[in-house]
Amino acid sequence: MTTIQPIPLNLLIPSKANVRRTGRKDGIRELAASIATHGLRQNLNVTPDGNGRFAVVAGGRRLAALRLLAKGGTLASDHPVPCLVVMDVEDAAEISLAENAMRLDMHPDDACAAFMALIDKGAAVEDVAARFGITPATVQRRLRLARVSPALRSCFRAGDVSLEQMMAFAVTDDHAAQEAAWSELSQWNRDPSSIRAHLTRETVRCTDRLARFVGLDAYLAAGGCILRDLFDREENGSYLTDRPLLLRLAGEKLAAAMEQVRAEGWKWVIAEAEPDYDTRYGRIYPSAGDDDDEETASFAPEAIAQAGARLRIAHDGALEVTRGLIHPDDAESPSPSPRPEKPRNATLPATMVAELTAHRTAALRVELARQPAAALAATVHALALLLFYPAPVRGRSCLTLDAERERLARHVKACDDCPAHHAFEKLARQWGDMLPEDPAMLFDWCLAQPQAVLLDLLAFVAAVSVNAVQDKHDQPENGRLAHADRLAAHLGLDMAAWWQPTVEGFYGRLPRTVLAGFTAEAGVHAAIARPTLKKLEVAQRVAKALDGSGWLPAPLRPADAA
Repeated sequence: MTTIQPIPLNLLIPSKANVRRTGRKDGIRELAASIATHGLRQNLNVTPDGNGRFAVVAGGRRLAALRLLAKGGTLASDHPVPCLVVMDVEDAAEISLAENAMRLDMHPDDACAAFMALIDKGAAVEDVAARFGITPATVQRRLRLARVSPALRSCFRAGDVSLEQMMAFAVTDDHAAQEAAWSELSQWNRDPSSIRAHLTRETVRCTDRLARFVGLDAYLAAGGCILRDLFDREENGSYLTDRPLLLRLAGEKLAAAMEQVRAEGWKWVIAEAEPDYDTRYGRIYPSAGDDDDEETASFAPEAIAQAGARLRIAHDGALEVTRGLIHPDDAESPSPSPRPEKPRNATLPATMVAELTAHRTAALRVELARQPAAALAATVHALALLLFYPAPVRGRSCLTLDAERERLARHVKACDDCPAHHAFEKLARQWGDMLPEDPAMLFDWCLAQPQAVLLDLLAFVAAVSVNAVQDKHDQPENGRLAHADRLAAHLGLDMAAWWQPTVEGFYGRLPRTVLAGFTAEAGVHAAIARPTLKKLEVAQRVAKALDGSGWLPAPLRPADAA
């Protein structure tokens, strides 16, 4: 026998007969917010416990939400709760099972459409969030999903499109572009990252060096638009949609900077929006005794008359100005003055050289995997060496394309000093998720891919094979390492962006004489002359002195600087 009656909240207790064991506490705050706004939409099922109280056999989460509201003062402790009273205790577990097993959760698309309907009726995002106990950002994400193409939403309801794929489509509101991405991508290549990359291929990510150089405020002020990916977990999912405008603004900013540098009186000044690594310049350095800060260092008047300055945009978007360059066309001019001699640092141990060059190899791999055109050239070069040239040619490329892969972990003790290791493993996982599990299907998969995907995969495969590690048996001038230097120059590899030395991973593992050489080489003072200082104190002082100086150990510098 069952009856419905109001029962004071403080007389309701959880029942051991409730079959739900997992997820009891999930979403209680959200449920409480909904009950506070819309009321209790479904009664609780209870049985008398014989002591004047009632055990809740179905509706345990609703009871927890009501108690939370009472604790916060929204409801009275004896607030009447409509309950279906089940007198037959033996039926309690069956009733609990029936309510939980027969419940069918709302499809995510239905929920998103319902949120959109509330907004269309005039509700504010913040109000909807408060009424349902969720954040405004969550409401915005659900609205973005509700704006995906109706055709794709139908596929989502049918189970042909996953929620993760819908989140990738939501990077744009352009239904035609969304549907084109779905039809143009092969079924092997419809993972969320590929969909997102396809939809943003004409945009510029906000972390790109040009975007950082121009600045988002200046771009928006000039009329540019930004596409925001609300589902980007790394919180950098913003894309600049007007590439021509961005390039124009970057050019204007470079031109203004050129005028300032030209006023210094240099023979020539050039700006490179895209770095030119093919032109080899000579160099005139500031005279001895200067601090090598080119913005304040004084060059001799005759040096300024015969040399020039080059402007580039660094990886982090900063403006780089290199002064005192001798153009190849002026090679007959008086030879540039040599760089002032500085005290030489002690030789690094072979194991440390191997570790530093392993960091450099990891960074080379990431940069090469990001530049398919360079990877194609490097791969063709390595294969052509083997096929068309007499032996020995195997050591003339740093790509080991005979299916070898140098294991960098055996050289590295301080992996966290160089984020390139983690970045490359992330790339490896992404490709691992994309490729078919069965190797017998790989060739058919490759045949089905568009050329752009194959080029990206080729770039990664080429990157995996890179070996620029200088082991203790390697001579620095061997062909493989020389090719690594040329490849690094073409890729614009900047190890200062990839490697940050720490006391634990670098300085603390080297003797005092080597550390003293570092500070002398960088022209900084570290106050480490006292013999009473312990090794760790010396390392800490050197690390502090070199922090922000831009100094790199020789194995990590560009070939011309090293």
